[in-house]
Amino acid sequence: MSSSCDQTQGSGTCAETATQHGGDSECCNMPEKLLCLADEAWKEVVKDKIKKEIEKNAGAKLDALAKLVAEANHTKWTHLIEGKQKCDQYKDQVKEVFLSLSK
Repeated sequence: MSSSCDQTQGSGTCAETATQHGGDSECCNMPEKLLCLADEAWKEVVKDKIKKEIEKNAGAKLDALAKLVAEANHTKWTHLIEGKQKCDQYKDQVKEVFLSLSK
């Protein structure tokens, strides 16, 4: 689904006239593009205000949640790295056994 904000080519009489006369149809879209830009800016402002309200109302709880998730992530990666090291040790031991068989 696309909106008029997604259009990159001009449409209608303005674009056709500009193309026929070697002009730039981009200027025909400028008013619509500016309105789209304003819509995006409005969304960003509202999003920033929502973030501030969330921070005000739940910031401490979100801080605790972030800490919990960060610690769990650290533990996960520590276990993955340790597991890889153990796997590498096992592979080295198997390699040594095979090498000793050929002597």
